[in-house]
Amino acid sequence: VLLFPLCMLTKFVFGLSFIILAVAFGLFYVYLADISNFFIVRFDSLRGMTFLGGRPDVFGILLTGLAIFLINLILSAVFSKRNPFFAHLTAFSTLFLALLILIAVGVIITTN
Repeated sequence: VLLFPLCMLTKFVFGLSFIILAVAFGLFYVYLADISNFFIVRFDSLRGMTFLGGRPDVFGILLTGLAIFLINLILSAVFSKRNPFFAHLTAFSTLFLALLILIAVGVIITTN
């Protein structure tokens, strides 16, 4: 009995999403783990710095992405037999979200 009865495309997309989230966690650990003071989380070109935060703020972004990844993986596994389109939709939306989180972590790293 398979724990997650997903088609190969859905498994590939979820695997790619997991790799992207792992890269975001790795970048966070390598570049932001040694910063002990506040750093810029949100920057607006008109107003300048709009939100200063610490490591828990960025880590919260990453943990939220991981939680959404796990929820979508479970939903995709549950509904894969009933509605394969929904399984593909959740997989690709998870990939899109993982890419956005990677971009956000990259921007936070480059502004600091």
